[in-house]
Amino acid sequence: MPQSKRGVPFSGKRKKEQLQAKRQQKNQQNLQGSTSKKSDTHSQIKTDTETGIVLNLDTVSIHEQKKDLRNKYVLKFQTETKEELEKRKKESFEPVIPQPDNDLERGCDEFFPESISFPKRPSWEPNDDESAFDAKENRYFFEYCKSAIESTSFFDLNLETWRQLWRVTEKADILFVIVDIRFASVHFPPALYRYIVNELEKKMILVLNKIDLVPSSVVAAWKDYFSSEFPGISVVYFTSLPAYNLANPTASRMKGAKIRGSIKMAAEGALRVYQECEKIVEGKVDLSTWKELIMQQLKSDFVEELKSIVSLEPESPQTQRKELYSDRILTIGAIGHPNVGKSSVLNALTGRKVVSVSKTPGHTKHFQTVNLTNTVKLLDCPGLVFPSKAPKNLQVLAGCYPISQLREPYSAIRFMAEHINIPSRLHLIHQSNEIEWSPYDICDAWAVKCGFRTRKGGKSDVYRAANKLLRAHLGGALGLYLRPPNYTSEQDHWQRHPLISEIEEIQALGERITVFNKEISEEESNEESDVNSDDEKMSEKVKQVENKYAALELDD
Repeated sequence: MPQSKRGVPFSGKRKKEQLQAKRQQKNQQNLQGSTSKKSDTHSQIKTDTETGIVLNLDTVSIHEQKKDLRNKYVLKFQTETKEELEKRKKESFEPVIPQPDNDLERGCDEFFPESISFPKRPSWEPNDDESAFDAKENRYFFEYCKSAIESTSFFDLNLETWRQLWRVTEKADILFVIVDIRFASVHFPPALYRYIVNELEKKMILVLNKIDLVPSSVVAAWKDYFSSEFPGISVVYFTSLPAYNLANPTASRMKGAKIRGSIKMAAEGALRVYQECEKIVEGKVDLSTWKELIMQQLKSDFVEELKSIVSLEPESPQTQRKELYSDRILTIGAIGHPNVGKSSVLNALTGRKVVSVSKTPGHTKHFQTVNLTNTVKLLDCPGLVFPSKAPKNLQVLAGCYPISQLREPYSAIRFMAEHINIPSRLHLIHQSNEIEWSPYDICDAWAVKCGFRTRKGGKSDVYRAANKLLRAHLGGALGLYLRPPNYTSEQDHWQRHPLISEIEEIQALGERITVFNKEISEEESNEESDVNSDDEKMSEKVKQVENKYAALELDD
């Protein structure tokens, strides 16, 4: 047996030199844009060899994975400056001033003025080869970002993700735009509507998702708003978890069901979408097989796994306009901001889990095709954030920016506290016995109530408390939502609207059953690895939720 090599003493000086060498090597990699650290902040450098154009922006990549091909489509936002963050942190100690209800009335034009468009694919010239067209796209995207980044809030700076949007809009016959109805005007870019309806001359269906999280009168008002402001658009309601879609929703029947990610899909919602598509197609495509599948879902005790096939679409740089319903096949494209529930809607339409579901914004990473039937296929585009003037704190509340990556959560807490009485709802006790509350005071009191302490010093973990409050809001526990313009003055009209009974049937309020399996599968755990463990504790308890604020009291 060979002799082992004698150990050589490793001095502190040599260790220091080794660490310095590693640090220097890592810094060089960062300068080349090849950092692999998750959610690392770096300079995004792109060089066009033909023109010498260099795009150098300080960006943050959201949920970037080490040596993962999905990094190609991660969300990328411009990094906020230290001055901006420090200013907002100082403001977190200023008292909250309550705002009237009509302050929540926000139309699309407030966030998306006509002066703000979005990146559109350059035209393909016959003499363009793939490399030349790629350079053209890079030049165009660079010029767009350079002109728009100073006048807009967070928007996606990843060119690869925008290319996925371009492919979906080119290939699809009908475009779904899915929005979270709580922040519908934040999620719906009118420029996208004008591009699809006027330039591409295609039909658009607006899916108002998560309608069980707002009053039925607000749903009716939003439908009227979009129908009147955007002619030719079809509007449908959707909720991914109404109890009436689950046959015999009793505890014994549902004991083994895992709601998160693999719930029995909303067949009623799929039927409404089918009906709209049938009106648009006008018999040019045979949709009978799709209808049969939906009817089977409605009749079955549990939704059966359908024979849908998921495939990745090959990339093509060309921008040839596709003939509508070519080969007598209906192609549906799905577009939406991150965290609007797009994946859940697609799962409901197919009757099975074909897209993983997560609370992480931008969770869907690939442009993929779902062959629903022989004559219907769905195109799923990764979620991306469109350029807008929406305040950054409102973008956070709308789910466009991941809470786990927030460096300053208190401005978002301020917006919530200005419109809902958080201390009263959560029965908080002011730690300084003051009458006025600041965002920091609210988070401090919530940290004390939840028992959140820092590891060093044992002080109240205010940041963790703010994080939990924002997660509770995204789950619908705090009841914050925007209204369409003039809703407050016309509230009585909307409460008596003829659509109320239909909407309430869809919402199935009072019958919602939230059932969670205590043993979460490994797949689900990986999909939601970014979710705080405290949020998991709130969700594990089997409970029929009639009071949407009761979930916040589970920590008592």
